[in-house]
Amino acid sequence: MSAEAALDLTANVITPENIQFEYRLAGPFRRFPAFFLDIFIRAAILTSLAVFLACSGITRLLPSLNMLSGILLVLSYFFFDWFYGLFFETIWNGQTPGKRISGLRVLSTDGRPISAYQATIRNFLRLGDFAPFASLQMVVADAPPVYWVPTAGVAVLCMLLTSRLQRLGDLAAGTMVVLDERKWVPPRLRLDDPGINALIPAIAPNFRMSRTMLRTVAMYVERRNRILPQRRRELAAILTKEIIDKVGVPPASDPDLLLCALYKREYDAQWKIHEKNRSPENEKTNRPMLSSPRSDR
Repeated sequence: MSAEAALDLTANVITPENIQFEYRLAGPFRRFPAFFLDIFIRAAILTSLAVFLACSGITRLLPSLNMLSGILLVLSYFFFDWFYGLFFETIWNGQTPGKRISGLRVLSTDGRPISAYQATIRNFLRLGDFAPFASLQMVVADAPPVYWVPTAGVAVLCMLLTSRLQRLGDLAAGTMVVLDERKWVPPRLRLDDPGINALIPAIAPNFRMSRTMLRTVAMYVERRNRILPQRRRELAAILTKEIIDKVGVPPASDPDLLLCALYKREYDAQWKIHEKNRSPENEKTNRPMLSSPRSDR
């Protein structure tokens, strides 16, 4: 087993409704590439800004702005260093550009999307995760003895000692980094109940389920035949409580059949799109994939 496989574990999160979600945790070997990608992106932006200021001729036309340009670059570095992760993890639901490219996402330990408060804590404590700092002389022999080189020893140690592979910032914010499994595809189930087919046209055309909600519905539909009818109705009522007013069906609709109708409508719609776009050369290898908006659970 590789070191990466050994460090990537599974976290089980049980909701108050007794629904269990399973997440694959991202260890250091998966998180470092995302981290360095974000550094590269920030450096590219700052370099582009510096090149623009140098080539625009503004400082030559107005020498007094030369110092202002330097101040602007310093402020830009401060902004990108401290607020880059906070900004993207808040608006992109736990992802920075580097995490998105690497297929990672930050979640709360209870499986919910992180809040701006949590993003602030985990990003502002990054400096502590970089400790201990090594001397700059280890990199440049003639450099002054300034301890500026981060070793990330605290972050790695915390990840190795915690069951959810959390660094110091994650522990303080109550977050964890997981693999963003966008390629998850539920099985195509046979749902031939007339009540299900009757509910599908009643669903509001503009209603769309998030990826997390779709996965919850799929897990329910897959297991419904193994659940006692009374318990099935109770569980279905809990799952549809927050969306019943948005779906557009009559409030008295059977929640069990509604979940099946939502599942069948979403899956069949994606299957039709797949069939329409499928080319002859990949007909035998392609499988339909459920696309969905950003997780908002």
